[in-house]
Amino acid sequence: MKSLIALLFAFAAITTLHATDLSAATELFKQGNAAYEKGSFEEAAAAYQKAEDLGVANARLYYNHGNALFRLNQLGPAILSYERARKLAPLDEDIAANLRFAQARVVDKIPEPERNVLTKILWGLHSAYSLHTGVWIAFGLFALAFAGVCATLLLATSRWLFITLSTISVLALLAFSPSLFYKIHQQESEEYGIVLSQSVEMYSGPGENYQVLAKVHEGTRFEIVELHGEWLSVKLANGKGGYVKADRLGKV
Repeated sequence: MKSLIALLFAFAAITTLHATDLSAATELFKQGNAAYEKGSFEEAAAAYQKAEDLGVANARLYYNHGNALFRLNQLGPAILSYERARKLAPLDEDIAANLRFAQARVVDKIPEPERNVLTKILWGLHSAYSLHTGVWIAFGLFALAFAGVCATLLLATSRWLFITLSTISVLALLAFSPSLFYKIHQQESEEYGIVLSQSVEMYSGPGENYQVLAKVHEGTRFEIVELHGEWLSVKLANGKGGYVKADRLGKV
């Protein structure tokens, strides 16, 4: 039930205009682009940040912001912007390429757990669309199934065609739903952060009086597990966890 409610809210979010001054954000985006073309990367980054502060979440805005930050040698903030862009446009090759290029400069090389071939394929398909796109896919499949059922009941001819259409649509929706609901779960409960400072110490507990487990460097990605006051319980891609100061990370 909770997932269904989340799905409805997600659909409402993409079909309702936000109370955002889109005109001002668009103008700031253009200003940022013009500044970037002139080589004024600091001015460009400031304009993009102002556009984001207006509440605009746009893959191209995050991508351009990441490019400006990377030019300013701000590796952590640049990776954060690229990650935000990829979250909205997972199939964009430019975003993926620049993110990989920036990640190659991160000091810490933390391997992710190995997956078997089937898991890699399924995870690749799951990662290939955003929540926004997934909601529209589900809505489209539901609409096709509903239209097929209506046509079967109302039309006397070609019923087998409409029965086939509705059956395929229902089966596709059932096959797609687990991935979509898991993506909603990720949106609700999974958070990731990027180290923004040059380095951050990871402790065994929420305080500097605890043992230092590791020093992690700018651009490294954490999964955020839980907030403990000014501290975050975090986990690296290899499964190792600890606590870092919350103000040292930027949330994706």
